[in-house]
Amino acid sequence: SELVISDKALLSDSVFKAVSLQASNWLKVSEVPPVDLRTYLTHMKTQGYTVIGLEQTSSSTDLTKYTFPADGKVVLLLGIESEGIPATLLHTVDACVEIPQFGVLRSLNVHVSGAILVW
Repeated sequence: SELVISDKALLSDSVFKAVSLQASNWLKVSEVPPVDLRTYLTHMKTQGYTVIGLEQTSSSTDLTKYTFPADGKVVLLLGIESEGIPATLLHTVDACVEIPQFGVLRSLNVHVSGAILVW
């Protein structure tokens, strides 16, 4: 497992430290600046990974109905808070999944969505 973030300086941020409980001590953390993210995702695909975006699109699959690759080689792409995954990156993903929700507001915070997805 590996956590890829946009800037390793986040690891020193007091708020990040408080919510992560120093998970970076046990999990490999890599830095990929946003401008390099498409290149990174394309590279991971050449290494046999399936790139799955967590986003509500017209072609998203309900998370409860999606079958993840049996080999477990998956890159999970989460969006930007309140904005989602940029359109320029949506073209890079192999599949989009969404968390089924009910009601008028269909939105969850990115960290909550990510936690549900990896569970």
